[in-house]
Amino acid sequence: MATVAARAAEAADPGTPADVLAALAADRAVKVRIALARNPAVSTEILRALVDDSRWEVRFTAAENRSQDAVRVALAATHVDTREIAAQRCDLAPAEIETILRDPARQVRQQLADATDDPEILSRLARDEHPYVRASAVLNDHMSTADTEMLAEDRIARVRGAAAASRRLRPATLTKLASDRSVDVRWNVLAHNPERLDLAALIAEDDDETNSGQARSQLEDPRTFTEHLGDVDLIR
Repeated sequence: MATVAARAAEAADPGTPADVLAALAADRAVKVRIALARNPAVSTEILRALVDDSRWEVRFTAAENRSQDAVRVALAATHVDTREIAAQRCDLAPAEIETILRDPARQVRQQLADATDDPEILSRLARDEHPYVRASAVLNDHMSTADTEMLAEDRIARVRGAAAASRRLRPATLTKLASDRSVDVRWNVLAHNPERLDLAALIAEDDDETNSGQARSQLEDPRTFTEHLGDVDLIR
């Protein structure tokens, strides 16, 4: 029998006969199946096996395969993690995006929310039924200001907190969130908008000791906390 290295080289070669590639899909060596998953010449049938392989390394590689059918096959995989990898691709066709938007696993839709640069897709994700998806979408810099403002009023604190961390809210909206009923939302206002010393002064009186202590630290030495933002104006 050929060595693992030889079989892996054969599996990676687009010129390898189809029947040989099909046999290699059942190879016991993970290295061989990974090489096969990377081969753009593998058939749709082989890809279907690989996207549901027992090893995540094989599944993920298959989901990133550059063949024409790879994304469609990966988005139909049984394993959620395979579909998550496919949802992060930058070459998604409109039909494939629609498949992701309908995926029953919120993790898959969340990956699209993280990866897309399309404001229209983000607008749809901003209205997703799951708060984790909405929170991921609002942290994407390509989301419109209007949708960011909408999510600042979300009924779920995780989403409002993500909006507070986005640095795209109007000053008045951020001021409102500084008095939010959720301690986590107030923390995000403070931690992600350190130039707003007016809000730090408000949160310095917070009932939560962690928030109030952090606010006092930011008021005492504001430039330490705004350094990563560059030469930003302090708002008192």
